[in-house]
Amino acid sequence: MPVTFGQPFRRGDWSNTQGLVARDAAGNTVPLQADEISTHSDGSVRFAVLSAQLNNLAANTPRIVNFYTAAKTTPSVTLPAAPNWNLKVTATLSDGSVLTADPQAQLVQQIASGSNRRLHGPVASEFTVVAPMMRANGTAHPHLVARLHTRLYDNGTRFRTDVVMENTRTFTASPSNITYSLNVTANGSTLLSQPSFTHYHHARWHKVVWSGGVNPNARVRHHMPYFLASRATWNYNLGLKIPETTLANEAKYLAAAQTGPMQPALLDTNFPGTGGRPEIAPVPRWTALYLITQDDRARASMLANADAAAGVPIHYRDENTGHPVSIDGANANLSLKYGTSSPAVPAGIGSTIWEPDGAHQGSFSYIPYLVTGDAFYLEEAMFWAGWNIAAADPYYRDGGKGIIKAEQVRGQSWGLRSMAEVAFAIPDAHPKKAYYRTIFNNNLTWFAETYGKFTAPWISPMGAVVSQYNNDQSPSYESDFMTIVLSWLSENGETPATTALTNIARMQVDRFMAESQGFCTAKAPGYWLNVKNASGAYVTTWRDYYTLNYGAPPSSCAGVAVEGYPDWAAGYAAVARAMLGSAANAGVANAAAAYTRWVGFTPLIDTGSAGFLTEPQYAIVPR
Repeated sequence: MPVTFGQPFRRGDWSNTQGLVARDAAGNTVPLQADEISTHSDGSVRFAVLSAQLNNLAANTPRIVNFYTAAKTTPSVTLPAAPNWNLKVTATLSDGSVLTADPQAQLVQQIASGSNRRLHGPVASEFTVVAPMMRANGTAHPHLVARLHTRLYDNGTRFRTDVVMENTRTFTASPSNITYSLNVTANGSTLLSQPSFTHYHHARWHKVVWSGGVNPNARVRHHMPYFLASRATWNYNLGLKIPETTLANEAKYLAAAQTGPMQPALLDTNFPGTGGRPEIAPVPRWTALYLITQDDRARASMLANADAAAGVPIHYRDENTGHPVSIDGANANLSLKYGTSSPAVPAGIGSTIWEPDGAHQGSFSYIPYLVTGDAFYLEEAMFWAGWNIAAADPYYRDGGKGIIKAEQVRGQSWGLRSMAEVAFAIPDAHPKKAYYRTIFNNNLTWFAETYGKFTAPWISPMGAVVSQYNNDQSPSYESDFMTIVLSWLSENGETPATTALTNIARMQVDRFMAESQGFCTAKAPGYWLNVKNASGAYVTTWRDYYTLNYGAPPSSCAGVAVEGYPDWAAGYAAVARAMLGSAANAGVANAAAAYTRWVGFTPLIDTGSAGFLTEPQYAIVPR
């Protein structure tokens, strides 16, 4: 039984000069291959897509598999020159005309040449077959394309095809919504029949189909303590005892949602809308539930919402490179949203249900990629990071440098997160690895230079991040978002992130420890806090900071009401919990003590009906 999945690795555990072998709990060797490797800065492996062959695995019977480093080998790979794939994709447009893709010959050519191959080993080989949808007269539709991530198992006799339908071209004229039905067959047997729907411009959708053998339906559960110890993501609280009712409700919410192509699942279609919601967090609610429980219902919700995000019209693929659009070379002044674009990008024609922005954006596909290893989710992460970079006005982002400084504080935070996700996960051999790493580095440098010291009007002398749209105030909770992201990057050895973090932590962390200096801890998780007095001067003491925002400090803070919804998992108090836990993991001074102190102020976040037991997206704890 073959299975493919993603696996992050802790820095230093596996050198890229070594191989990797697998054995089950009985000591039996499990055939294994590793592909799509990305590395840490020290050259050790950060992430790999692993494929294993599990023999004699009985239904509903778990098998533990452990990995060990070993001498690197180059096993032989046998594939048929012309496998019995014979997939055919047929789209019937609303006017009755028919488009087809018959990519068998292209797969044969790619097997012979090794082109567009991402997995290659004795367990699995995978090729990305890009198939234009052809009219009856032999011309290609200008926008609709099938991308077929075709995985061959069992020596090329069993096929897993991730059928991705795209309407994503950047420079081709008249990008518009397309209404069609879709049918996918293999050797004459129907694998997928999608009723008519409207495919939005600059969007895509996918469905996995199997042929030549049944879906093995093997379910991988990671050793989650190690997964989190790799620092691939934040340290979520694996000690939380998520109730059955929470997981049952997640399944109920998903069952009631619209989950077809271009439909939103559980996502809010109006990104700029106000109020807390489950996707605005370091990772969304469903992803946090999965990390903590690895329950099938949480996994289904995580993947369904990642799939829904593919329908948002932010997907621009460069026809010249075949990759999500970038702002390097001649595209340095390209813009996908703000300002003037050079070269010009045709506007999408037709309405959609979505209004995307950067300030209210979730992490949709990064953890799904780390869990599954699927190319679809890696490219989703690339599309979102690429849009965050290219949506900015070229003038304000310094052209091809891609600095997201024009965003709100939260938009800077989530945008930097999206860049980090791609920079960390994209394989070292990928043609766009250097591009994403360069843009990420450019932003890290800007964060360090801007927030790593007192730089008016960006940051106050006390370390408060100041809104560039209101220089008298600091969006405290948005600054917590920034601290959370910078802490994760600092944990991963990104020195410029540590520089910025150390300075802003003087405000974000120390405000929870300043009671003896006149700032009551209960008021620490404020919403927007003033940073300048009536004379326009920055305040520089905790007592003055408290007085400016809450009036004169009381003689005792014991009776002061706790700010920031202290019983709600998505309130400012919970955001502060995640911020302090993240900062503690990055080694920020006072953060561990501040975390412990703040937990004492907010017990209902851990135990209450509206707390982390139902929505754990901010349940980040010190390691």
